[in-house]
Amino acid sequence: MRLLRTMIMGGVMLIPGLLLAMIIWYIMGQPTTEPMESLICNGIPLLSVSFGLFFGWVTGEAYSVKMES
Repeated sequence: MRLLRTMIMGGVMLIPGLLLAMIIWYIMGQPTTEPMESLICNGIPLLSVSFGLFFGWVTGEAYSVKMES
C-alpha cells in the first residue's frame, strides 16, 4: 500500500510540475536554445515528480506492512 500511495503521489505531482514549467518557460521568453530549454522543460517536471515520490514515501510509514517475527 505504501508503494502504491507513493506512485500515485509522484504521478499526481506531474501535473503541477508541467504547469509550472510552462509558466516559467513563457515568462523566460520561450527559449529555444539548449541548456535553458532542457532545464525548464525537463528539469522542473522531473524535480516535481521526484519530490512527490519522496514525500509519498516519507509520509507513507503508517501504510507500510510490517512483518512480525
